[in-house]
Amino acid sequence: MTFLSESGIGQDSELDSQTLWERTRQMLGKRLGYAFGDQVVYSFGNMIVAALLSRYCGGREFGIYILTQRALDLIIQVCNVFLWGPLAYNLPATAEERRNLYRGSVFMLQLVCCVVATLAMWAATMWSSTPSRGLYYGVFYPLVAASAGIVFREYTRRMYFCEIRMKEAFWTDVATVALQIGGVVYLHRTHHLNVTNTLWILSAGAILVSLWWLVREWQRLAFGVAEVLADFRRNMRLGRWFLGANMVFMASSQFNPWLLSGVLGGTSVGAYAICESIVNIPRVALTSMQNMMAPTMARAYANGGKRELRKQVHHFDKLLFAGSTVFGIGIYFFGPWVATAIYKKNVPDNAHMILLLLVYNFVAYAMTMAQSYGLTAMDKAGFTFYANLAGLMAQVGVSFWLVKAFQVPGAAAALLVGSLTVVAVRQFFYMRQIHSDAVEEAQPA
Repeated sequence: MTFLSESGIGQDSELDSQTLWERTRQMLGKRLGYAFGDQVVYSFGNMIVAALLSRYCGGREFGIYILTQRALDLIIQVCNVFLWGPLAYNLPATAEERRNLYRGSVFMLQLVCCVVATLAMWAATMWSSTPSRGLYYGVFYPLVAASAGIVFREYTRRMYFCEIRMKEAFWTDVATVALQIGGVVYLHRTHHLNVTNTLWILSAGAILVSLWWLVREWQRLAFGVAEVLADFRRNMRLGRWFLGANMVFMASSQFNPWLLSGVLGGTSVGAYAICESIVNIPRVALTSMQNMMAPTMARAYANGGKRELRKQVHHFDKLLFAGSTVFGIGIYFFGPWVATAIYKKNVPDNAHMILLLLVYNFVAYAMTMAQSYGLTAMDKAGFTFYANLAGLMAQVGVSFWLVKAFQVPGAAAALLVGSLTVVAVRQFFYMRQIHSDAVEEAQPA
């Protein structure tokens, strides 16, 4: 999810003499610092906790921990679609006297989501309480108590993002990660390190920082029953395409761990996750750039129509392809060594092959990402949803055969098939839209 910056509005008058690409570089240089730092801290915290569990717990328990993170991802994406994303786009256009009510509405809806998440984890725990489903019982049981605190902390983090308060987001993430890592290290030293205790420690650290946010932000929240209902409907109108595109993309990302757990068992999930975590290292820079791409595309479209938008897409295409290729080469040659240094055990023997396939997938994901933002700028976000859906269908269609035939590398290969399908379909929609607009612009008024 990307956010349109309020701070970028109304600055064009002093930049009229610059090209759009010069504006882009200036904007990226000014605003990416804390955004990049925040992503580094966030990813570092997740990696350290996973590494400690990988080193000092068995492969099956490490796989269970990875599945708990996937379950949390599902809850977070639902909140992102219906609450955080729409707020980021709607808040700047909301009248000043109405903003506190809007923030309060999202706060109340977030509390409802946390309660629903807790009930969902409890229901999943009841479902998995039979011996044949013991693997999944280990996933859902600790989340009954831990999920609400972790999700609410993510909500407070996104509230900083949507108002471009990146410095505060960075330092609160530093505090959260420090508390969480300190707690997990304490569990290790006292010989109580396991999945359940780790999740409870993560939740405790998240709750402490969330209370800090609540004390400081409470005066900016106002409440009204009618406003909550109206704002929920407002968010739903904007979130419909977010729901489609984000959920399909998330399903594609989450499909492999669950498939591997069902076909090959929990140890295979850990092996796949180790390789995936190494490939995800450069996603820190990619995510930071994503947060700037939407306002850049929107400004290009507003200032120069499809012609200037096409130039911006072209610039970002070259930058993303070059950057992802350089990172990919580094990961292929040094990834297994990095994985061994971080995780020590549980690194699969065929890590080179898994990493190679995941690197190809990363390059495919990045190389035409700008087209997705360009389509959204042209009010054609539905095409991104259709492309993601086609990719998911292709991935699922070949995944069972590939996993049975090639085991863990087969899952990575299936993900690559899906990503290449997304690239082809999205590129087709983008080129068709750009060409049709060019014809329309060439026609006399």
